[in-house]
Amino acid sequence: MTTMDLLPTFAKLAGAEAPRDRVIDGKDVWPVLTGEAKTPHQNFFYHRVNALQAIRSGDWKLHVNGNKPVALHNLATDIGEKKNVLAQNQEIAKQLLGEIAKFQRDIAENSRPAAFVKNPKPLAK
Repeated sequence: MTTMDLLPTFAKLAGAEAPRDRVIDGKDVWPVLTGEAKTPHQNFFYHRVNALQAIRSGDWKLHVNGNKPVALHNLATDIGEKKNVLAQNQEIAKQLLGEIAKFQRDIAENSRPAAFVKNPKPLAK
């Protein structure tokens, strides 16, 4: 779960709906918090500033430099990410690179500019 899940989760708890006029990346995670379900996210993407660093999908975590794979770890057997198994698992790396490509297309198609206000004023003095 991530902070992007707060809007849809809180909206549902409040009896409201998340906005429908834009893509909302988060998911309602209330069933996860109550122990009724596992994460609704298939993939989790790790960024440093604006650069993608890794993708996690299930037990696998692929580290990248740009779009080049540099390390692959099976977190079910190596939670400390000590053993790079990229050479032995090229097909898994290829699948995860495909997920990265889909993610990057989605970001490009659905990104919005940051919100700016002309002549901003404080709400309270």
